[in-house]
Amino acid sequence: MMKLGLIGYPLGHSWSPEIHSFFLKQDCYSLIELKEEELGPFLEKKEFDGLNVTIPYKQKVIPYLDELDPLAQEAGAVNTIVNQNGRLIGHNTDVEGFRDMIMAHGIDVKNGKTAVIGDGGVSKAIRCALKQLGADFCVTSRKHSPGSITMQELLDHASEYACLINATPLGMKPHDELMPADPSVFDHLKYAVDVIANPLRTKFLFEAKLKGCVTCGGFEMLVRQAAAADRWFADKHIPEAEILACMKSLYDQRRSVVLIGMPTSGKTTIAELLAEETGKKRIEMDEVIEAEMGMKICTCFQERGETYFRDLESSLCYSLKEAMGSVISCGGGVIKRKENMQALAENGLILWLDRPVDLLYGSSDRPLSSDREHILSLYQERRPYYERYADVRIENSGSVGDTLKQIRKAMEETL
Repeated sequence: MMKLGLIGYPLGHSWSPEIHSFFLKQDCYSLIELKEEELGPFLEKKEFDGLNVTIPYKQKVIPYLDELDPLAQEAGAVNTIVNQNGRLIGHNTDVEGFRDMIMAHGIDVKNGKTAVIGDGGVSKAIRCALKQLGADFCVTSRKHSPGSITMQELLDHASEYACLINATPLGMKPHDELMPADPSVFDHLKYAVDVIANPLRTKFLFEAKLKGCVTCGGFEMLVRQAAAADRWFADKHIPEAEILACMKSLYDQRRSVVLIGMPTSGKTTIAELLAEETGKKRIEMDEVIEAEMGMKICTCFQERGETYFRDLESSLCYSLKEAMGSVISCGGGVIKRKENMQALAENGLILWLDRPVDLLYGSSDRPLSSDREHILSLYQERRPYYERYADVRIENSGSVGDTLKQIRKAMEETL
């Protein structure tokens, strides 16, 4: 059995062991957290078959290597090391992982300018990939590196850019409220890419999606670069179908399914059946809030007002960012606050359960949709929000089986 691992500091949570185990069909991958003074002695012992390298060592490992392949030389950074009969060979599979990811999403970097935000190790790999694809790009740097521009210069010419790529840690857990730039100020932006894998969808990508951009995130790049690394580790080609299967498998474990929609659109029923079918935990937001308040929502509206309820709802949304792999049934008005949807979208697939308005019905338990007139008014008010925030619209006008089939399809295809 091979002896493989990931070196970096700090490491925290990593998907790498699961990804490599999926591709190589063996449990041979470890997380190896090394302080800087431990790096050299560890590499000099050569007690491994292969390593992946992450922050902050992608450049610091180079003096300990016997050889760099051409891509690693061009990138000036190494993320994969192979022990070849005692000789340490450095590779950079971030280049391939990034290139294949944006090609898979149809991101055309030949037409229009691209800005790479950040000039660290992963930025160098991205630049190599962009050169391969014939892109017209620039790099922003806080250090005023040669050939780079400042963030202010980027913003001054925001209308010129069609693609933004975040190659910084801005937006990574636990600082997931940050963005490298605000996509809304880039008038002609078509594409947004983020190398951050945790959360699955950063605030940067969330805002870009609201603008109508094609987006993709660092989780997919992580899987694709791992497939390229395993080719070096095990001389094994990983086909595209297996890469997609790996992403789907991990998404099934980590990504929540978030159901939004009008009151009486069927969210509770579908959530129960989907949780039973998938083995995921079901979270009914209104039930959680009612238990916390010790009263029904309609009573809360009467005695404490809607704002009190919405504040509790927002607090719950924030906590559900960590509820990975769940089925979350939301209250109909959760979409009224943008920050709610950003929190739920971090590690969630947002599905709009859309039942035709003539099939919706009033209920005394629903403070804002107690009769037909209120339902029609509420639907007209909220429909634009459901359309805006949903990743996929699910038509819930037929059988329960048909609705679940649509949801399964969305879970498989929205990677």
